[in-house]
Amino acid sequence: MSLKVIRNWLNLIFILGAAIGMYIYYTGNRETGTYIILASMIIKFIESGLRMIKST
Repeated sequence: MSLKVIRNWLNLIFILGAAIGMYIYYTGNRETGTYIILASMIIKFIESGLRMIKST
């Protein structure tokens, strides 16, 4: 699997996780929503790191 495909999957997971986290944050438990958003941010940091490795 190419690096671009992995990055696309990580981006998809980030977007879905952030949207679900925001939904839970505003409609339900704020603490759980915050944890989901933070986990999504970690996924985004990993994707950004892969992008930086590819560009060098």
